[in-house]
Formats: sequence, C-alpha cells, structure tokens
Amino acid sequence: MAVDRARSREISPELTPEQIRRLQPYGTEESLAQGTLLFDEGDRAIDFFVVLSGAVKICMYAEGELREVVRPGPGQFIGDPSTLTGRAAVVQAWVAEDAEVLRISPGALHRIIVEDSELSDLILRTFLARRSALIEGGFSSIKVIGSRYSRDTHRLREFLTRNSQPHRFLDLEQDEGVAALLETLGVGVDETPIIVCGEGHVARNPSEELVAHYLGFDIVDEGELCDLVVVGAGPAGLAASVYAASEGLSVMAIDLDSPGGQAGTSSKIENYLGFPTGISGLELAQRAMTQAVKFGTRLANPVKAVGLERHGANYQVRFQDRRQIRGRAVVVATGAEYRRLVVPDAETYRGCGLYYGATAMESEMCAGADVVVVGGGNSAGQGAVYLARHARSVHILIRRDGLAETMSRYLIRRIEETSNIVLHTRSEITRLIGDGKRLRAIEYHDRARDQTIPLEVSSVFLFLGAQPCTGWLRGTLALDEKGFIKTGPDLTPDELSAHSRPAGRPPTLFESSLPRVYAVGDVRSGSVKRVASAVGEGSIVVQFIHRALNEGT
Repeated sequence: MAVDRARSREISPELTPEQIRRLQPYGTEESLAQGTLLFDEGDRAIDFFVVLSGAVKICMYAEGELREVVRPGPGQFIGDPSTLTGRAAVVQAWVAEDAEVLRISPGALHRIIVEDSELSDLILRTFLARRSALIEGGFSSIKVIGSRYSRDTHRLREFLTRNSQPHRFLDLEQDEGVAALLETLGVGVDETPIIVCGEGHVARNPSEELVAHYLGFDIVDEGELCDLVVVGAGPAGLAASVYAASEGLSVMAIDLDSPGGQAGTSSKIENYLGFPTGISGLELAQRAMTQAVKFGTRLANPVKAVGLERHGANYQVRFQDRRQIRGRAVVVATGAEYRRLVVPDAETYRGCGLYYGATAMESEMCAGADVVVVGGGNSAGQGAVYLARHARSVHILIRRDGLAETMSRYLIRRIEETSNIVLHTRSEITRLIGDGKRLRAIEYHDRARDQTIPLEVSSVFLFLGAQPCTGWLRGTLALDEKGFIKTGPDLTPDELSAHSRPAGRPPTLFESSLPRVYAVGDVRSGSVKRVASAVGEGSIVVQFIHRALNEGT
C-alpha cells in the first residue's frame, strides 16, 4: 500500500538544517534501535518526531496484516492532525533503521505553531495534506462493514466522514469477500453494521458516542473552568473559538455531532470570500477546526448540552450524560437544523433513501439514478447542482412559484443551464414508496394542476428551511416566537428584568438576556443565514467577551 508519488513532497517535506535548528530547543534528541515502537494506532497525545538519521516506517493493518505506508527519512517529520488535537492516532510508527530523532511533546508543538510562523505553516499544511491523502486513498485500518441501504451504516459513515476520520467502507451488497470476512470475524449479517479497528477489534452497530470514545473525540474534563465555553462548532462557533483562543482565552468548544454544523453538509460553497473556485463545507470545517486547535481550543464531540445555569460568578453547561463544564462566559452557536419531512414512513427511510444534506458519501448512492431535492434555498441549489454530476436526473420540488426569492442568482443560472435538473414549482411530497428498507419512489402533489404524481426515485435530499437548536434553553434565555435567541437591542425591558443583569449595563451586541452569555450565527434571532455572516458574528463577539471579563460584569 503506497502513497501516490505525485503527493510525496506535499505529505513528506524535508526540513532544512536551519528549520531543524529552530526546532531543537523545543524537544529532546534520542537514539532509538530498529524495531522500537514510537506510537501505536489508538494512542492519544502522541509526540511529534523529526528524523535526524536512520528511518521510521508508518504502518497500518490491512487485510489482517501490518503494512508499510510510507518511510520518513532524515529531515522529515512524523505527525498528523491527531498530534495537535489529542485524538487517537490512525497509524503506527516504528523505527525501521537505527535512528536519531528529535522528540517534541504536544504542548511544545503547540508553542512552535504559535511562535514560529514559517514552521507553523509548513507543519499544518503537511498535517492537512496527510489526512486528505489517507481519506482519498482509503488508507485506514478502520473499516465500516454493512449494507449501503442500512440507515445505521449511513449513520456511522456520516459520523466518521464529517469528523475527517479515515476509514474504508465494505458494502454487503457489492464488495466481494465481505461474507468471508464476516465469518472470519464471527459476525452474522444481522449484526451489521460493524466497525473493525486495527488487528480485529469489532464493534457491533456502535453509537456515535462509543466510536468517539474509542477515537478520542470526547475530551471534556468534568467540572473544568474555562474562560469561554462555546456550544456548537459550526462556522460561528469555530470562528469564536479561533479568535478567542488566539487572543489568550482558554476555550472549550463542544458539538452535538461534528465540526462544521449545517454548513458541513454542503457539497460546495461558492460565494464564500477568498475561495473563488469554491470549497466544500467539510473541507472548510476541517480547516477551521485545525485553526482553532492551533491556537489552543479544545474541541469535544459528540457532546449534547441539555442545560445552562448560573454557578456562582460563572456559568455551568450540563450535558446529557450528567457531566458539566464551567465557563466565565458562554457563546451559544448551536445553529439551526433542517425541518423534518412530515409524511408517513419518513423516519423509516432516513439514512436509507432520505437524506438531510448532500455530500460525496451520498452522491455515491445515486450514481446513474433518479433523485429528488426538496427545498429552494442556496443549500438545496448547491446540492442539486452537485448531485446532477452523478445522478441521471435531479428533480427539485419547491412550494413557491420560483427560486428568485430564496436562492442566489448564480445558482439559479447554474440550475437552468444543467440539462438533467428538472424544477417542479408549487409541489410537495405527499408519500414515500418502498419496501421498508429501500426507497423506490415518491408521490408529490402539484398544486398548479391539482394532481398527485408518482415519480420513481432512489433518493430524496431534504433542505427544508431551518428550526433553531434551542430546546435546551427554553425558560433560561429570552427567545423569539420561532425559538431563536434574542440579543442586544432586540431584548425588551421585561425580558431583561427577568434576569440578574449588572446595574446600568445594557446587553451588548450578540449578548443574550443573561450577562456574558452570547448567541451568534443561525441560532440568533434576526441573523443572516449565511456562512460568511456566521463567521463574522463569531469573530466580532470576542471583543464583547473580553470587555465583560475584564470589567467583571
């Protein structure tokens, strides 16, 4: 199993003698014998190594044996995003030839990233390239085995994909040798999906929380006190984390699912400043997460916040598993989620024909097939254009008379110019048709013709507006009639008097009815539902947090 030669320089750059000299004060030099294990798959808080002489080999398990992926030599370094995040290592590192190495701890690596701009750029760029190479090349000892038509298979693959976790998918329906592999593992077909890690550790249909625990995603320390707790790691929450951590605040960010939020499900964002050719929501989320971690943010997921309450002079965020974390200030950036389709059997087909979002993983499911996109916003338009490259036909269903009121003009033009996209106005789904395991068709009502029309499709992609993720805050913060958090000048005197605010200090921009609790991004009442505006709010709010913390109000 070898890495593409075209990317070898990108993922294995050689440090100059001057760069190595600048790294030496941060670490210790060691002489290691051939066969020494530097770190194992699954190890956490792994060190960063620079090879000074000899060679190291990076290995992983594949088809039941340990295989070499790449062999770093003198001047090259060992590490990937896990080295910064503290998450579980996805490979093993062994000394291939007697070697001299410079060992640098994770804490010292963080100092390098902050203190040396040139080395920071090189290391982070390489880390991201290495993770991309693992994902694109299918280099991983983590396997998901299950049916492509299983909602639990989709659930696990989606969780790993959105967390940029390299893994391989083996499909019961198409891949040869899967039955034999399951027999070897002692797993019945009815026990799938399973996740296989390393030398053969098997988890049968595990929860996301169990997977996260194994891979080191959940790093919450019970009762920890931070300067800032950020609830939600979409664009707004990640922006707040980046700017707060870069300005010296201790930051803990948590997310119910995975970094990126709703934007992370976008196949391509084309109108985000600075990316003229566009960027996928997943890649934007990965870069933002790396940037936040670079400055010291600690990020944990999947962690579900269920309550917010005063704890002396600070706040306490309670989790579903009864743990809690304390913060001097809190930023709520929980965003909004797509509304669910309200028709019979909708939950039956969720993840096996019915999807909320359209990423590369879902596009594999509809190659050469007929699919439906429901919704008239930008996310729906981006999804339709992306899916049209893979599907035979894409049918867009909207309730309105057209797209002009809800979608950017460039996307409307793109849709009009794509021959295999068909727009159905004044239409909505009324029925899902299938065998309970696999979607075969839908029926939709065309109000213009007052007809119910059948349509054979394999998949339905839903982008149905947004509802705020604020159920856990009802009765705690002032919300508007739709459940979005009210902030700043939108708060009424009655709403302010219901909470213990400092005398004479009105709420600042983005501050909620509670002092030092802020709302940014899609969850905030009156916000512009765009990635750029969410990032802007997340960055701006930090100045108000600094002021409140410095003044003690």
